[in-house]
Formats: sequence, structure tokens, C-alpha cells
Amino acid sequence: MSAGMNSSLNKGIHFLGRYLILTVFILLCATLFAFAAGVALPFSPLVVQVLAGGFIGGITNKIAIRMLFEKNWYLPGSGVLLKQQREIIESLATTVEDHLINREMLQEELRKLLAPMKIGKVEQILNQVIEEFRDDVLAYLKAEKTRSEITLTLRTRLGFLGKFLNVTRIKEYEEMAATIVAEMEKRISDFRVSRQMLAKTIQRIGTLEDFLFKPKNELLLKHYNSDKSVAELLLQKINIRKMVVDKLSEYEPEQVRDIIEDNIRTHLLWLEVFGVFLGMLFSAAVTLMQDLLPG
Repeated sequence: MSAGMNSSLNKGIHFLGRYLILTVFILLCATLFAFAAGVALPFSPLVVQVLAGGFIGGITNKIAIRMLFEKNWYLPGSGVLLKQQREIIESLATTVEDHLINREMLQEELRKLLAPMKIGKVEQILNQVIEEFRDDVLAYLKAEKTRSEITLTLRTRLGFLGKFLNVTRIKEYEEMAATIVAEMEKRISDFRVSRQMLAKTIQRIGTLEDFLFKPKNELLLKHYNSDKSVAELLLQKINIRKMVVDKLSEYEPEQVRDIIEDNIRTHLLWLEVFGVFLGMLFSAAVTLMQDLLPG
């Protein structure tokens, strides 16, 4: 079914769900008044039975649906979604983790994203990231605070040789710091990721897909003592169920109820419409069967 047809159907259901029960009720009242006034209408008993069945079917479904979402003192057992908030949240979280978003699905989606990534695309992306941060890094290097920190480090680390060079004015600490900063600025300004660099990296550690999904990764074995893949280790730390529970627990019971109702509103209206039509159908069938059965 196309999106346009689906949208039109939903609009039709919204219209029917809003006015159908009221329309059936008005027609039922009009027929009863006509019947009571002695106005002869064709098939009056059948029409009354059909309209009454449709009204009862529709209004019963409507009340049942309202009982799910609203708590009213005159409707015992109403307000189920307000009373069972915790159980509903736990159920939603379990459904999301089991059927919608889980580690296996995330890992598969990550594989799909990486599969078409060629070396030229990786080069382009990495260089875009470098360009994005290059000016910030250069600004940090040019800052007076950075130069002072480098100068202090030289004073601390160079020992006797540094003091000798500084005292004899062969190379003062500030001048050495300025030279280091200038060289770093030049290297950072000129730095680009090349295909040759990527090819060497891939030759050494494999492709990005290998690095993420291949078990017994050298880095993980060395630093984390784990033979799992990088992706598996990362996704293990993502507790989807807990994330859903924690997020939904921030909402008031009324907000959780409204979220659920908004997402299934069209389906609820379908139930009301079907209640009317099925009520009419069964009433008509029962009435016809009573007329056809002998005495």
C-alpha cells in the first residue's frame, strides 16, 4: 500500500472513530422515536436491532479502551497503564532489546556501514576530521600559556645541559620553546593522511573492519587481557534494556500513558470502528436467524 493511500485510510479511520458511534446513536434515537410515534418505517425492528448492536459494540470498545488509559472511580479496574507503569516499562524495554535493538543487530549494522568504505573514502573522512580540528590545535600551540608550559618543561627536564645552554646564551629556554612550537606548527599545518599511510596501516593491523570485528586483537590482549573483538567488547558495555528503563522511568505515569496512546491511536480507532460494524453484523444475523427459525 502506498504512503498516500495509507495516509488517506488513516484520516478516514480518524473521522469514523470520532463520529461513527455518535451517528449510530442519533440514528437509533431517531428510529426509536419514529417507531414510538407510530411512523411506519420499512424493516423498523431489524433497523433498531442493527443500530442498537452497532452502538453497543462501539461504545463498549470505546469504554474498554478508555479504561486502559484513564482512571475513573465509576469504572472498577480502570487506569491499567497508570497502575502498572513499572511493569509496562520493563516489558517495553525487554521488547526493544529482544526484537528491535540488540547487540547483534548493532554489530550487523556497523558491518554494513564499514563494508562499502574504500580506502579513498577513509582518506577523505580522516582529512576532513583533521581539517576540522587543525585550527584549534594551532591556536592552542600559539597560546602564551602553552609556550610557558613548554619552557617550564625544558627547565625541568634538560638538567645541566639546559642550564649550560641557557646561561651561555647559546640557546635560551624561551628560544628553544619557540623553535619547538614553530616546528610543531609547521608539521601540523602540513599534515595530511595519504593513501600510502593508510595502506601501510592496513598492512600492519588489517582493515578497519578487521580491527573492529576480528577476535584476539593485539591491543585488547595486551591492555585488557581479552580475546574478544573491539566491537564485541564495546557493545557489551551498552545495556540497551537499562537505557530504555532509565529513560522511561524519568517520565510520570501519565506521560508514559500518553506516549503509548499516541503511538497506537490509529489502531485504537480501528477497534472502535470494528466494534460498531461487528455489533451491527451480529445483531442483524441474530435477528434474521430468529425470524427464520420456526415458532
